[in-house]
Amino acid sequence: MSAPPPAPLHATSETGDPPPRQAASLRRLRIAVWAAFALLVGIIIIVSVSLIRYDREQALRRADSELLSLTRVLEEHVARCFGETEAAVSEIAAQVARQGSIDSLGEAALQSLLRQRAANLPEAEFLFVEREDGSLAADSSPPDRQGVEPREGALHTPAMPHQLSEGVDIGSPLKSPLSGRWITPLTRQIFDASGKYLGTAGAAISHPYFEGVYKELQLAQKDTIMILHVNRASLLIHHPPADALIGSSVAGSPAISLDLRQRSSIVTATLPGGPEERITAYRRLADRPLIVSTSRPVADALADYHAHRERIITAAGVMTTLLAALALLLHQDTRRRDADRQTLAELNASLEERVRRRTEELEHSNRELLNFSYSVSHDLRAPLRAINGFSHALEEDYGQKIDDTGREYLARLRKASLRMGELIDELQKLASVSRHTLRIEQTDVSAIAQDILDDLAAVNQGRHVQAHVEPGLTADADPTLIRNALENLLGNAWKFTRDSHPPIIHVGGRPHGAEKLFYVTDNGIGFDMEHANKLFQPFQQLHKREGFEGSGIGLASVRRIIERHGGTVWAESSPGAGTTMFFTLPRSPALVRRPREKLQG
Repeated sequence: MSAPPPAPLHATSETGDPPPRQAASLRRLRIAVWAAFALLVGIIIIVSVSLIRYDREQALRRADSELLSLTRVLEEHVARCFGETEAAVSEIAAQVARQGSIDSLGEAALQSLLRQRAANLPEAEFLFVEREDGSLAADSSPPDRQGVEPREGALHTPAMPHQLSEGVDIGSPLKSPLSGRWITPLTRQIFDASGKYLGTAGAAISHPYFEGVYKELQLAQKDTIMILHVNRASLLIHHPPADALIGSSVAGSPAISLDLRQRSSIVTATLPGGPEERITAYRRLADRPLIVSTSRPVADALADYHAHRERIITAAGVMTTLLAALALLLHQDTRRRDADRQTLAELNASLEERVRRRTEELEHSNRELLNFSYSVSHDLRAPLRAINGFSHALEEDYGQKIDDTGREYLARLRKASLRMGELIDELQKLASVSRHTLRIEQTDVSAIAQDILDDLAAVNQGRHVQAHVEPGLTADADPTLIRNALENLLGNAWKFTRDSHPPIIHVGGRPHGAEKLFYVTDNGIGFDMEHANKLFQPFQQLHKREGFEGSGIGLASVRRIIERHGGTVWAESSPGAGTTMFFTLPRSPALVRRPREKLQG
């Protein structure tokens, strides 16, 4: 890569001090660079935080929805399980009631009936019938079982019921006398035709049965299912097994006070027996005093969110680092220019030989600065290409493994890298204006302007702009740079007249003392002259909020081009009344230079 040509040395005042407006301009540029950096970093942080918050909310919503769906499926399992068991118990109670007494059936027939019904109830560990005094009449256990005496109740708790009632009662959980595992008794009192209490028929709902339900629901490792008794405010069933919690009180649970009309609710809180915060979905059965629930730790529900958050933070960090590097380089560049100008000012006050020698050193320094600035802009493309390339490769190779949110992040990352590449292109264009060697020749300004307008009309065939270029406009100038300036001026006029009816653009000129005056006028949106001092500054856009896109570099390039020719550029406008852009060029090639008074101005 060849080094760019050196820029002309800046002039100093008669006292040897650098022009105050030049120093102030560089200070303003540094302030603008860091202000832009702070603004961009603020935007990155705000967008990143918003995306992270949005991701977290979405992850929690997905977990809520999934747990509610699992709870509905669990509700169907529990309703079927208890429904089948209640039906079998009720049928047994009805057959005993028709006989008039429990002993009328005979122990063998009663036991056969119980075993026959138990064979079709995988959820019931055993069925049983107790006499009115609470002693065991028969159960569905195998003939060789041991451990229950004939006069004991099936659940080791023979006793007359405290209250006679019809219907099925769901009791408190206890350990099975047969297997030693947790069961929940389900009983129905038996009455004969005259209403006399005969005894109790019941079933022992097996808690281990719900291990199969747990597997069928395909719950995660740390997910839990629970069945609560509403009337007793106690925990009936818990899986994975937790002996310390079975039968414990859940009176403080929000599920107990659940509105019957609502039936479902989602609660995020810590549960008894564990310190971690969990998301719990509750659903009340419509025809039984039971509540089923599924629970998942918040940390597990946010597992994907944490991975997405790391990617967002990494992308934001990369972009912030690149912006910081660019801002620091621009800051250092302006500081070095300040130092070089101060050095030149001091040397110009000393001997002529030292002035000549130091001037050569400054020329070399400026050459290095321009080369450095060009190299920085060029070298910044490598990490941007890497970001864009790897993000594209990630989407192509792993697109099936990434969800829609992840693909959206990749698209935003590529868009941001492309935008930064465009900004670097504009910076290089701005720098190329200073590096370009002036080749002064007779230039047909009218032909160049008409050619640019024809190109704009060809690209925007749907627009009908009344454009007029005065014939015979010529100047001694570099045609390449003049075309660049006119492309920016006419492009702006074309852009800012989009809402005018009809849009009008006029290019003209006239003598202006020792110079030639040219102007481009339009009837576009215009601007307040209070902001005219920002118009030719890099990255300054007066109409960005109105939807007029741009990089903020165009008019800064125009100003450099005209000043390199020894001319000046300014604007006259008012809101809604259009804008006129003026620039002057010397009449003679000998006058194409940078006069000291123009630099100081």
